[in-house]
Amino acid sequence: MAEVDEYFKKIVSYEKTWCKMMGFFNPYIDPFNHFISKNVPDFDNQAFYKYKEHNFVYDKLWVIQSQGLLGGDLKNLKQNNNITLPIFIKPRWGHETASSKNCFKIKSWDEIEQYKHIPDMMWSEFIDAKEQMTDYILVNGQIVHQITYVYSETQNGFIDDWKYISQDNKPISKITDWVNRHMAGFTGAVNVQYRDDKIIEVGLRLARGGAYILSTKNKYLIENINNVVDKGEWDYTIQEKMTFKPFYSFKCYSTVPLMYVYPQYVIDYIMKKQGAMPFYEYYFEPSGKTGMVAFQFMHQDFDEGMKTKKHLETMLNFAQYLFLFLFLFSLILFSINKTIGIFMLIAIGMLFNTRFLNPLGVQYQHWKAVKQMIRG
Repeated sequence: MAEVDEYFKKIVSYEKTWCKMMGFFNPYIDPFNHFISKNVPDFDNQAFYKYKEHNFVYDKLWVIQSQGLLGGDLKNLKQNNNITLPIFIKPRWGHETASSKNCFKIKSWDEIEQYKHIPDMMWSEFIDAKEQMTDYILVNGQIVHQITYVYSETQNGFIDDWKYISQDNKPISKITDWVNRHMAGFTGAVNVQYRDDKIIEVGLRLARGGAYILSTKNKYLIENINNVVDKGEWDYTIQEKMTFKPFYSFKCYSTVPLMYVYPQYVIDYIMKKQGAMPFYEYYFEPSGKTGMVAFQFMHQDFDEGMKTKKHLETMLNFAQYLFLFLFLFSLILFSINKTIGIFMLIAIGMLFNTRFLNPLGVQYQHWKAVKQMIRG
């Protein structure tokens, strides 16, 4: 698999040339007139090394223990009368992993042994509550702004169906107190994920690389965040101009192994026809071994967004079953008539290869998600 990774990395280096030649849409650039400063980290790994005085928040075990919650190293965990199942296990260091990789709810002691060999795994008490998330903007440790993302009650595994983004959403006061207490002297963005009033993860960057902030299309909000990271200051004179219309972010989920993804031209047509907001992308995130998030988009109308979500999920699942059926059918034809069977296989192959009419990064991200599902 390492050889495949290296192969994909070489191919992805031609991403810009390929997208320009094919006229593919770039969701992080094309729809917007105002952009977040390059000084704002896009990823946790970047933020970890940029903010060395505050990167202790990437130790998820420390985050748990700072709140007085039960947790520890998985390799040292033994059956104990003081520990009540279920518990939750996950990688300890937030800047070294992404998505829901190696995150599991453990219901019996027999399940634990199969995960102890994985380096730097931790356990914590299971928090049975809906997840929520807040982006805090701080200047020298003082919170100057926040945007809270409310999650759906329903989930696929540990993954939300949708998020509601509104300036009227408010974080839980206990979460804000934790940020005030532990982020003294910090200037920048702090992303906090929590269930009920218990924090599960913290990152020193904006949610989804700033995609939600960009989607507000509010130049004053974007400008003020840039002021923080570029100048270390917050302009209160434009505070009242930082309003935006609420919207939803939807995730489309495939319940079957994902082999085929539709060409970007098809996705562009559907998004435009359904009235979706201009930010959308293939976004692959396994949810256990039973399915995968494949796509995310945004919409200002909840009902229309849900219709679009269900439509895309139906299309994705149908495509997987269709190609499986066509392949099996072609093998049957081949056993009856080799000429017709070969012709059928070639036609199916040509149709299947339309999946490559996407940015190169889509193929690489899909491969990484599939590899994650195979390895657990």
